[in-house]
Amino acid sequence: HDFSPIAKAVVSTQSTGVYENIFTRLWRDSCGDYLNFGRFTDQCTTLTEANDIMVDWIIEHLNITKESRLLDIGCGRGKYAIEIARKTGCTFKGIDIVAEFVESGNELISKTQGISGELCVGSMLALSETLGAEEKFTHVMALGCLFYVHDKMALFLNNLVPHCAKDATLLIHDFSRNVPLEQVQDVLKHWRTTSPLLETQNYLETIEKNGFKVSFYNDDTAMGLKSCQWVVDVAATLSSDTTTFTFWVLRDALKARRILHNTIIATVPSEK
Repeated sequence: HDFSPIAKAVVSTQSTGVYENIFTRLWRDSCGDYLNFGRFTDQCTTLTEANDIMVDWIIEHLNITKESRLLDIGCGRGKYAIEIARKTGCTFKGIDIVAEFVESGNELISKTQGISGELCVGSMLALSETLGAEEKFTHVMALGCLFYVHDKMALFLNNLVPHCAKDATLLIHDFSRNVPLEQVQDVLKHWRTTSPLLETQNYLETIEKNGFKVSFYNDDTAMGLKSCQWVVDVAATLSSDTTTFTFWVLRDALKARRILHNTIIATVPSEK
């Protein structure tokens, strides 16, 4: 399957030079292997704390237990799935397009006692090429990765449904736009993607039209802004090159509410 458009967008963030240096030092060394904004509450002082809070929030709101089987799409190094499994005893599988993430994540899994799971290289647009034909999950997470495929959301959702168990729960942590598309082109450039960002209501309608029922939605832009500001502040201590590491562009868009940061929970109806 040709998933080069996603690969080029994601892997470009791993290119040599300043960006790679800041990216590695920030996300791996400063954030404890988490690659997400988490839930940056008033009690947080670091992004690691925000992501630890997110882990507990996910377990509580998705009711993940020892019997759960979790699929983490765009899993990065699998830190979320690993921590959730460590706390609940659930089994998991993670899929990410970046082989480096998968390799280092599987190393982390091997060093974590008492968990059962694995990470695989694959495309979120071709899940059946990575998952077994009959492989189904009770819980699915897509945290901070779907904005790369907003133009293919229907394809993503339709390909996901066959791998969802009865009454499965899907958690999405993602961005949407609150203004016309031409007013967020700077953010798309920051993300290194040409996929047009969905408007919020259209996003929710797309989920509903393609096999899922939205049961929870929250506009978490305020928390997303705090997380993004933390990234900008820490990156500034690592490099003064703001033309390469452009998280300030996303911060300004969140602050102006041109871009929204959303938490969505959806379920697969029993008849699916």
